[in-house]
Amino acid sequence: MRALLNRPFGAALAMNFGVYFTIGVYEVVWSLYMQRLGASLALIGLAFAVFSLPVLVLAPFAGRLVDRVGGLAFAAVGGFVVAILGPVYASATEPIFPTVMGAVEGSAHAFLGPAMFAILAVGTPVGRSSTAQGIFGAVGTVAFVVASSGAGILYGADWRYPFYAFGVVALVAFGLGVALARGRDRARVAADTESAPPIEEPPGALR
Repeated sequence: MRALLNRPFGAALAMNFGVYFTIGVYEVVWSLYMQRLGASLALIGLAFAVFSLPVLVLAPFAGRLVDRVGGLAFAAVGGFVVAILGPVYASATEPIFPTVMGAVEGSAHAFLGPAMFAILAVGTPVGRSSTAQGIFGAVGTVAFVVASSGAGILYGADWRYPFYAFGVVALVAFGLGVALARGRDRARVAADTESAPPIEEPPGALR
């Protein structure tokens, strides 16, 4: 476990928390939010499809690009786009607006996902991949539970509050993740312990 105490792994965990926090909010309030704006059930379904299609189309290309030029910039930009869309959604007055913005968010996730996994790979020592994946998934689940538990309460107080909350949490999470990734020790990514094996960093993973 001590070998996992390194900046890139912490960066990946912080970013994953931000991603799953937004997902937890969406799962609880998105349909209610769209109905409040006057959306039909068909448009609500279309909004999910509009979000998903850019991920389907762009993610393979994004992954190849991250392999070539590095993931840090894509993680930073993608995370900022996701975070800023919180207050943007809260300003909507017509259901078509968040539907269109869903395509923008989906495009951000298409690049954010591969970038985040590239950073995770840098922070995963040899022989610890399953442990790293388990912790990574657990942190995402914690974020989902926290967000979904609070989103309904916030929505009941004011329908805008969940979107403000996920915007703030996502901005902090991705800001922390980028700071950790940028501040890593390039000479030795693993924690400064004699037992921590060196990590073979993929070319360009954290540029």
